Amino acid sequence: MKKLSVFLAVMILATGFVFAQEEGDLEEQAPKKERQIELFHLQLSIGFPIHWTNGLHNDEFYQQINLDTADIMMEDKTVTANTAIGLSLIFNFTKIVGLTLDMDFFYGAKLSGFASPTSDHISLFGANIFLGPIFYIFNNDLLRIPIGIGVHMYYFGDDLWMTELSGNNGAWVRRTEFQFGPAISLGVEFHFTRNIYIFSKTNIAIDLVRMHSMKWHNGAGEYFDESHMDLFTAVNWKVKPSLGLGIKF
Repeated sequence: MKKLSVFLAVMILATGFVFAQEEGDLEEQAPKKERQIELFHLQLSIGFPIHWTNGLHNDEFYQQINLDTADIMMEDKTVTANTAIGLSLIFNFTKIVGLTLDMDFFYGAKLSGFASPTSDHISLFGANIFLGPIFYIFNNDLLRIPIGIGVHMYYFGDDLWMTELSGNNGAWVRRTEFQFGPAISLGVEFHFTRNIYIFSKTNIAIDLVRMHSMKWHNGAGEYFDESHMDLFTAVNWKVKPSLGLGIKF
């Protein structure tokens, strides 16, 4: 009886092992499910945007504020570079095609001097926006390489106190810039989990349309507001490398 019990136990264990092995073989033979494409991504980044403008326009733009060098100021250059906080929204239609809206915002300020006639003050706010389709040239659970081709918009506005304007009184100058043009974006994403990843990307833009304005006023009540639009007359380019954290929903 004892030998029979041992024999039955061995047969039960052997049968269980065979069924378990067959079930494992069936799971291995079954095709793996493809990773579902996430509809929405959110990316938070820190970047370093650089924007350079070299444009030409009529010197009347400066003559109205009585600068001594107005007759020779035919060239206008602007350079902005700063640390920026970025936000990107990514919508995936398929495994290889999506749409992205990429933005960053930066701010800078400078203040020096002790009295308003001799002090200098500058405050600057700027933003870059990229909108366009993205294409994944490589896309799996661990690594993604998206490239985007779209349109770019750049904005900055600053408030500048200039002591040399209007005699010894000084004056406030408010300048704004809008620039538009084509852009490309190339990035690399490393995914740790299904919902968290890090990325590095670089946006490059060439702006062909420029809208700029200047407002000037002083304590004597003198004021003017002048605006210009330049089409294909300025050489404007922008580069923004960035590094950040991505979250998938």
